[in-house]
Amino acid sequence: MKQINSLTATRAFAAIMILIYHFGRMEEPFTRVRGIFMNGNLAVSYFYVLSGFVLYISYSPGYGSYRSYFKKRLARIAPAYYLALGWFILVFFCIYKNIYTHGVMVQIIYCALFIQTYIPEYAIVLNTAAWSISVEMFFYIVFPLLLFFQKKKEQLFIVFTIVIFLLTQILFHIFFKNDFTQTNNFSFFMYNPLMHINQFLVGMVGGYWFMHRRPFKKRIPFMPLALFCVILLGLTLKPIHLFFDVGLFAPLFLLFIISVAVYDPVFLNSRPLVFLGEISYGIYILQFPVYATLAEFNNTHLKLSPSYFFFFAFAILCVTAIISYYFIEKPIRNIVKRHSGTKLTTH
Repeated sequence: MKQINSLTATRAFAAIMILIYHFGRMEEPFTRVRGIFMNGNLAVSYFYVLSGFVLYISYSPGYGSYRSYFKKRLARIAPAYYLALGWFILVFFCIYKNIYTHGVMVQIIYCALFIQTYIPEYAIVLNTAAWSISVEMFFYIVFPLLLFFQKKKEQLFIVFTIVIFLLTQILFHIFFKNDFTQTNNFSFFMYNPLMHINQFLVGMVGGYWFMHRRPFKKRIPFMPLALFCVILLGLTLKPIHLFFDVGLFAPLFLLFIISVAVYDPVFLNSRPLVFLGEISYGIYILQFPVYATLAEFNNTHLKLSPSYFFFFAFAILCVTAIISYYFIEKPIRNIVKRHSGTKLTTH
């Protein structure tokens, strides 16, 4: 299926939201709307829902062999992932002079195999942002099985999605209500792929709805904008006893994704935004190694204030993501495309 450019553009906003959450939420001008950016990590949930949606509409007609499918998915995420991991390791040893230990080597192996989130104490080691890619890799592995299930039992698949969604929310809220303090328990419930599969499933259900049920037949003016405002309002007014970390916002994200796919807003089809969406994965996965490198340079040479440093680092990060996209990610994907003989999907 042809790429939906307006959805690609939304990836840029999500990646920048996460970036601000990590490095800018305590700085001007973001402190003026702190309620939004203090919850900016929830954009990861948006990526999970979008992933399920796009994979469904891309592969539901058929994905060929599992091997060719997985090669394409691996080519989509692995090049920039390994670039970020290698870069972070160099920063770790060369700039900050950390000492090599057996424990560090174990961290590197787990991250290289995309399995760090399966072991609670290693969930966010080294390149912190990589944890969500470990979860995404799990989605890629099980997607063909989920797609087979969906095609055979459509109604049962929807019920299954609802049950998994409710179960993960209940479990997560029970543990947070009890204020559990053990690090391993926290890491399991916060980062384990099984706690996030509900968002991917919601996205798949939305993909089916979009392709086969033709949602929003009656056009509602400015619906994507209205839903976007509702999302921002929800982030700002989030009740203290509710936790959105494992997909509580997923249904609302899905409505926004479907509305964008149906209405295809002109604004989101602008070439700069679509391009930012194309390089958004690089912006996301490279943020920690780039900031770790520049932070040391700023401390010793530039000495910029935190606010100015954020925008300086953001500019360098965008340039780095562009270089990664054109000289690493895209060439490798094209090589895989030529060998597989089919078009690579992007999302």
